Amino acid sequence: MGTGRTPMMGRPQAQSRRSISGAKVANMRPNSFRHRLEWIPPVASQQRGVFSRDQAIQAGMTRGEADYRVRLGLWRRVGGVGVVLHGQPIDAGVRAWALKLTWPEAVVWGPSALTLWIPDAPLPTNLPTYGSVRTSHRPSRGLAARQTGLDASEVVERLGMPIQVRHAALVDTMMLLNESDRRGLFSWVFTRDKADPNMFIEAVNRRKGWRGVRALARYVTMAEIGVVSEGELRLALLMDHHGINGWQGNVRIKLPGQIPFRVDFLFAKERLIVEVDGWAFHSSRQSFEDNRWRDAQLQAAGYQVLRLTWNQLVNQPQVTASLIRSILASR
Repeated sequence: MGTGRTPMMGRPQAQSRRSISGAKVANMRPNSFRHRLEWIPPVASQQRGVFSRDQAIQAGMTRGEADYRVRLGLWRRVGGVGVVLHGQPIDAGVRAWALKLTWPEAVVWGPSALTLWIPDAPLPTNLPTYGSVRTSHRPSRGLAARQTGLDASEVVERLGMPIQVRHAALVDTMMLLNESDRRGLFSWVFTRDKADPNMFIEAVNRRKGWRGVRALARYVTMAEIGVVSEGELRLALLMDHHGINGWQGNVRIKLPGQIPFRVDFLFAKERLIVEVDGWAFHSSRQSFEDNRWRDAQLQAAGYQVLRLTWNQLVNQPQVTASLIRSILASR
């Protein structure tokens, strides 16, 4: 009798599919490939490097090779039918082209349009690429369709596609965001002169009756009086209630030899500056140092700086108003 074991017969185990790293991709050239690894259809050069599988097939690639390149990772999905060559950076313009290739009639809308106008706008990173469409579409790999009924006056041609104009995109984005993100975006945009208050107000007024527009009523008031935060709005209303006028909100000041900066409130005649220090933006050590250095520069230029806190505005409104009035009377 033999002592060796009889090999067990059975079905071979299926090999697991694993993604291939960029280093491995660079060293591969399957025999079935008829095109170079870095090949993309010529039309992609007119579309910020974005193309679809169908465009690649129309340019001479086989369907099987196109599908294989996607699975292999040589082509990276951007959104919908849009892909780019492995390693190409993906920005707002690239995503917009993926939207156009997937839904040709779509207008780049809301946050996606705003990012084309203001690339560094502080928006959540997990938003899809939005398109305004006439008929409904299901979400498609990072794309989302909105039936918004955009007016033709709010659409312009840019980057080879229709996109929503800046201020309409800002308003629709704010309607889409939660209150915290909405507040942060509004303050960031207007303290950096990225939008015009009057055009913002006009865009909101064109949306009367739309769902979500009521959430912007407070921001219209803020834009009208020139403030960019809740604390500034509260102080503006407090001064109005007590008949304190002669101020401008969110004013840019340029001191000799210094970079221009903004102050919350300026009484130009009395050369009094009033700043509202919210805890979220003024609690760090760096903010404390920056504020004190700026105050010293302003005082050297003949301004008096009064800093107020949210607590003083909310819990001591009478005392705060009296303090401002007495300082104005003394200057």
